[in-house]
Amino acid sequence: MSITKSKRKQANGLIRGVKILAFGLMLAVMGFIGLMWFLRPDTSVIEKRTLTEFPFITWSSFWDGSFFKAVDTWYADTYPLREGLISGSQSLENHYGLRSDQIVGEALVADDIPDPDAAGEEVQAAEPEEVLPDGTVTEIGEMQGQIYITNNCGYGLYYFTQSPADKFAATMNQIYANVKDKVNLYVMICPISAGVMLDQAVLDDMGCSSEKDAIDYIYGKMDPGIHTVSAFDNLKKHNAEYIYFHTDHHWTALGAYYAYQAFCQEKGIEAHNIADYETMEFPGFLGTFCSSSNNSPALQSNPDTVVAYIPKGTNAMTMHYTNGSVVDWFIVNDVSGYAKSELYATFVGGDRPFSYAHNPAITDGSAVMVIKDSYGNTFIPWLVDHYEYIYWVDARYTSNTISQMVRDYNVQDVIYEVQIYNSSTDNMLGKYAAIGQ
Repeated sequence: MSITKSKRKQANGLIRGVKILAFGLMLAVMGFIGLMWFLRPDTSVIEKRTLTEFPFITWSSFWDGSFFKAVDTWYADTYPLREGLISGSQSLENHYGLRSDQIVGEALVADDIPDPDAAGEEVQAAEPEEVLPDGTVTEIGEMQGQIYITNNCGYGLYYFTQSPADKFAATMNQIYANVKDKVNLYVMICPISAGVMLDQAVLDDMGCSSEKDAIDYIYGKMDPGIHTVSAFDNLKKHNAEYIYFHTDHHWTALGAYYAYQAFCQEKGIEAHNIADYETMEFPGFLGTFCSSSNNSPALQSNPDTVVAYIPKGTNAMTMHYTNGSVVDWFIVNDVSGYAKSELYATFVGGDRPFSYAHNPAITDGSAVMVIKDSYGNTFIPWLVDHYEYIYWVDARYTSNTISQMVRDYNVQDVIYEVQIYNSSTDNMLGKYAAIGQ
C-alpha cells in the first residue's frame, strides 16, 4: 500500500514538474515574440483602429513614471499575437454562448429608464416638418457572435444602466460649472443603429432599452444652461436612408449630417445643403461587425460603401500623434488603396489625441473644440464651414483640457460628442472629466 502511494506521489510530482516546465516554456516563447519589434502591428484589423504608438519620452514623464506606464500600454496594445488572441477569445465565447460587451454594451439586462420628469425638465423634440418613408426594420434576426443580424445587416444593441448615466450627467454639470463663464457647452449623445433602425417589437424581443428615452433621461438630469443636442428624432425620421453602415458600428456621413442639422438647430444657425458638397466614395467596406460576428457570411455578402462629403472652405488639417509627431493631412482623405476594413479612416485622419483645421474662407475668429470618440470623425467635416478654427481631441488619447484650449486658441464653443455607450463607462467618464478642467 505504501509503495503504491509512493509511486502515485512520484507520478503527481512528475506531472507538476511537466506543467511547470510547459508553463515556463510558454512564457519564454511569448516573451521572445514580444521582443520582435519588427512584427508589432500599427493597426488592429479586428477593432478597426490605430494602435498605441511608442511614447515620446520627456524628463517629466520619466521622473513621474508616466513614460513607463505608457510603455506598458504600448507593449500590450501592439503585441504581435494580439489579433489572433482576440479572435480566438471571440470564437471561444461564441462557442460557449457568451456575448462580450465590446460592441453591444456592458449589460445584457437593462435597468428601467426613469420618467424624465423625475430627472428634471423633459426634453421636447421638434415636431417633424415632413413625413418621410419609414425604414424601420421589423424582421426578427439572431445573434451571431456579438452582433444582432437581420436582413444581412448588423446592429449594436443598447442596454441602459442608470448609475453610469447619472454619473455622466453629473460630470457634464460639473464641467459646465467650470467653463460656463468662458464657453458655450454643447452635449450630443449619439444613438447607435438599433434604436433608430429596429422596430420596438424587435428591441423588446432582445430586452433592449429605448435609446431615445435614455438620452432624454440623461439630458433631463443636466443643467439647463448646457446646450443638449437631440439628434435621435431627426435620425429616426430619415431611417429609410443610408444613415448607418450595415457591417460597422458607426453612422455614415449622411447619418452624421442629420445629427449636424440638430446641432445647427440648437445653435441657431442654418445647416448647409448637403447637395452643395462634392463627394468621394469607397466601396467594399467591411467594418467592425464582421469581425465581431465571427465573419458572418450574411454581412460579408452585404459590404458598405463609404461616402464622404468634402468641406467647401478647406480640406486641409494637421494631426498630432501620441508619440509627439505632427503630420499635415486631409479632412477627407483618399483611402482607395487602403484595406477594405480600414475605409472609415477617410474621415479626419482617424482617432488622434489632437487635430485642427483652419478655414481661410471665414475670418471672424470663431473657434470650436470637439471632444469626441470615433463617431465624431464623420461629424467634424460638417462643422468646418461654420468656424474659422476647428480643434478636436479624441477623449481616449488626449491630455488637452478646455481651459488650455480657451487660453491658447480662444475657443468659444465646446462640443462633447459621445456615442451612447461611451456615456456609460467609468473609464470614459474619467477622461471626459479630465478634459473639462
